[in-house]
Amino acid sequence: MINKSRGAALLAFALVLSLIPFSANSNSHGAGPQTPPCGIYKVKKDEVIAGVKFPKGSYQINAFGISCSKVLGKKGLFAKFLKLKDKDPLPKPWKYLSDAVGAPKFSSGPGVGFRVQSISQSRPTPTPTPTPSPTVTPSATPSPTPTVSATPTPSPTQTVKDIVYKPPTEPSENIELCKIKDVSKTRGMTGAGFPEWNAMTAKSGTVKWALIPIDFSDFPGEANFRARVDDQMKLLTEWFDVVSEGKFKVQWVVADNWVRLPGKSSDYVIPKSVNVNNAANGPKIFQDAMGASDPVFDFTNIQTVNFILPKGQTFIGEGTQGFPWDQVVKDLRTNEGQIASYSIPGAFFDAPEREYWSYWAHEFGHAIGLGHVGGWSELPINTFNPFDILGGQDGPTRELSGWMRFFGRWIPDERVFCRQASQIREIEMTLAPLSGSQPGLRLAILPISQSRAVIIESRRYTKFSCGIDTKNGVLVYIYDATKGHGEEFLIPQAPTTRPIESHNVGKKPCMASAFPDPLLYEGEKVSVEGLTIQVLLHGNYDRIKITKNS
Repeated sequence: MINKSRGAALLAFALVLSLIPFSANSNSHGAGPQTPPCGIYKVKKDEVIAGVKFPKGSYQINAFGISCSKVLGKKGLFAKFLKLKDKDPLPKPWKYLSDAVGAPKFSSGPGVGFRVQSISQSRPTPTPTPTPSPTVTPSATPSPTPTVSATPTPSPTQTVKDIVYKPPTEPSENIELCKIKDVSKTRGMTGAGFPEWNAMTAKSGTVKWALIPIDFSDFPGEANFRARVDDQMKLLTEWFDVVSEGKFKVQWVVADNWVRLPGKSSDYVIPKSVNVNNAANGPKIFQDAMGASDPVFDFTNIQTVNFILPKGQTFIGEGTQGFPWDQVVKDLRTNEGQIASYSIPGAFFDAPEREYWSYWAHEFGHAIGLGHVGGWSELPINTFNPFDILGGQDGPTRELSGWMRFFGRWIPDERVFCRQASQIREIEMTLAPLSGSQPGLRLAILPISQSRAVIIESRRYTKFSCGIDTKNGVLVYIYDATKGHGEEFLIPQAPTTRPIESHNVGKKPCMASAFPDPLLYEGEKVSVEGLTIQVLLHGNYDRIKITKNS
């Protein structure tokens, strides 16, 4: 839908996207869409808000603690702010966060506001006589500030070198030293660290997943629904095969025809993505969908059910899902037995550049006990959210991080290098790409205490990725075991001089927030927790050197 306002054309999705609250003691999980962009606002001429210049161009807007509908649109906050005179203060209680990291941010109180990120011009800069508020954004998770050896400017294209794999110059220690215990206060039905999770649903072997289209008397489904889902099912199956190293395989069983639910579409409205028990119509749509499907669908050995809705629907805004521990899921029995989990993607996932498969993968990750990576509030610039599918299913990598694979027992112990940081003087090793087919080590874990470790892995742009396709390098991050599900327990150690980049570009654009590139490229190094990690060579493998700082 396109609305026009003063000097601007607004491209907005007809969705109300909000952030999902999290209770530290909750065992339930609100679903996938986390901090997605509200949309793109096109400013037709140079503007000034509270002394801050907003040059003509396109701006991506992200809301936090407030719905997108209140920020966007003809009567939205951003449009109102643009109408102010250049030196006018913002209406109370709104303030411009002059010291906030990254794109310009406006806030009306703790955890409430929106961010405006230029995606076609340089970032807005203060006028000679700015009047910003002195309010600052509190940092989320304290972490060591990494330093980079030189100004890191990744090459637009990277030549793939043929690098001979070499084992580490020092031996690995007992792998048990790297199975760091989760000591967070959020561990419930999902976790972020050891002991290994006793999943309530299978995460190994070959399992069956169902795809069932459901429609309504007032909103019938389209004739060829498989055009929307066939490639998505294929990608989901391939993704699990890659990240589990062949340990977990999904076979799809697809219903041939639409299954008609007894109520009208208006009986099942769910605007936000929340746990099934927290949505008024959550149990109803699940029970009615299963009840209508049971007589016509064989649920024998079905592990997970993924329903889809008619194309163009909006009564399910973001999605709804249920997990093995939810009472409504536990109580339901089909003619052939019990299922473990289900999902229903909403209109959010029908927007351009969004996909069903990554939502399915994200939610199933929680069903097998993997915690959500990152919080459900405005995220700091160093968030790990875009780099793990358990953080944001719309991120550019669509990867399951090495730590989450290790914790989930999908990466073999023999492919993990484990050595206490205190035992390191200088080590060289070769890392195979995390999602590649090359033999050799995939992950280095260097414990620095009983609750923290430096982790190193090799990342590549894959068929599952989106956005800038030259992002191939080494990712360094910290695991903090005092944080857990819904918190920043993975902390990227990004070079501080990287510019903020949008991945809503290229042959396969991403609907993800802009962020600085955290990867290290050949010749670069980063210092963290008394160690320096340097990339010596980059190609089919990455050869790195780890040195103890003097």
